[in-house]
Amino acid sequence: MTGSSSPNPHYTLPNEWDFADERLALLGAAYDPDSIALAQQLGVGAGWRCLEAGAGGGSFARWLCSVAMPGGRVVAVDADPRHLADLPGRGGEVAQIDLVTDEIPSGDFDFDFVHTRFVLLHIAQRDVVLERLVRALAPGGVLLLEEGDGLGVLREMPGAFGEVWRAFARATEAAGANQAWARNLPAQLEALGLVDVHAEAQIPVFRGASAMARMWELTWAQVHESLMEQGVSREVIATARAELRNGQRWFYAPPTVRVWARAQS
Repeated sequence: MTGSSSPNPHYTLPNEWDFADERLALLGAAYDPDSIALAQQLGVGAGWRCLEAGAGGGSFARWLCSVAMPGGRVVAVDADPRHLADLPGRGGEVAQIDLVTDEIPSGDFDFDFVHTRFVLLHIAQRDVVLERLVRALAPGGVLLLEEGDGLGVLREMPGAFGEVWRAFARATEAAGANQAWARNLPAQLEALGLVDVHAEAQIPVFRGASAMARMWELTWAQVHESLMEQGVSREVIATARAELRNGQRWFYAPPTVRVWARAQS
């Protein structure tokens, strides 16, 4: 998306961008609380063997280390693990793999908990990766997927922020993403043999000048060239970023779709 070569050619938002560490940290701050609350509801805790697929900035993997140890195992994988260097010191394991082409490192065990967030919709071969994640589950293991989905909301977003968001969605889809994929996940998981399938969708509403607003502002900076290729002017992008810095404004992002299910025992 930035014009530079990426360690992961299959992913539309690479981690090697100069401000990716800040953007990923802000994303974790914005979304970790709900991810953690749901994982706790699912029983994730001491002794669990966990896989974080596409670990990115590593914030959720760090939380997994804090609750799965002692006696558990946390494996964080990413095509570009530069933000995960501290995990071994927390008891976790890090593997540099491409989720599309490389085998998931399971060793002599399968996983009790497999999680990924805002990863699969950005990978053109997402269905291949999904099948691999399902196969990595131990009997009775839990798969939790968190993905974005426009669900028709994109066209309702007002102002420059909405114009830029629609261009961003077009740019990611041109690079292989699918902004509508998550809505079919419950049926897909059932077709793959999982049971106890549950799903929910949440629309994030946030104030300008917040952590989430800064995360989107950095995203617009990262994909600036791609936005212009979609016909958005520099002036509109600048206006959208200024809107996000305005603490008197409120915004909403496309829904987060969360789907979870269990492998048969």
